[in-house]
This record gives sequence, structure tokens and C-alpha cells, in this order.
Amino acid sequence: MGENLTTADVDVTNAVIGERWRIGTVVLEVTAPRVPCFKLGIKMGDGRFPIHFAAAGRPGAYLRIIEQGELGAGDVVTITDVPDHDVTVALVAHAFHDDPSLAGTLLTAPALGAGWPEWARRQLAA
Repeated sequence: MGENLTTADVDVTNAVIGERWRIGTVVLEVTAPRVPCFKLGIKMGDGRFPIHFAAAGRPGAYLRIIEQGELGAGDVVTITDVPDHDVTVALVAHAFHDDPSLAGTLLTAPALGAGWPEWARRQLAA
């Protein structure tokens, strides 16, 4: 089950895929950008809304739980680990929405979320 977190002073868009965050006693790992789907357009009453959302360049991120625990409002987000590659949430979103020629670069991020490596391989094969 997914939960939403609202953060302040954390550059989610430029977070590196695989970057780990400690919030309270929870450890999370950045895995991929959010990609708006048609359901967002339905909710907003505008079928083109997902396109406008993506064009804004603030995708947000999906994170996986590495260590379960507790977190709460006001807890500080501490970045505990940053992988040694340049694949960010923004780069993955840009590759998907605007420039699939970047697909090969995405494969350098081992923590990239499910489905993304397959998408990148399909782009490379095309």
C-alpha cells in the first residue's frame, strides 16, 4: 500500500536513483519518478492534464522501504547514501517523456524501479 510524503527542503527531482533517506526510524530508497497517467486527467477533468503535469518537470519520486519503522510530521529527511552515478529522478522522467535516446544511461542505476530497465532495453532495441 502506498503512502504520500510531503517534504520540505529536499530536492526530490534531482535525487539520484538509489539515494537513501532516513526519516524517523525508516530508511527509504529513491527508485523512479512518478509518471502521470490518464486517471490524473480524469480527476482533474482534463484529459491533457497528465501532459501538462509532465511538462512542468517536477515529477516527484517513488521510494522503496529498506528499513521499516516510524516517521511523523516534522521528522528531518537525512540523505544517508548517494550512489556514484548521474541517473536522477529528473533524468529518468526526461528520458521517458522527451528523449528516449537516454535510455541506455538509465541502465547504469541498479536501484531503478521495476519496469524501467525493461523500458530502457526496449528503447535501445528500437
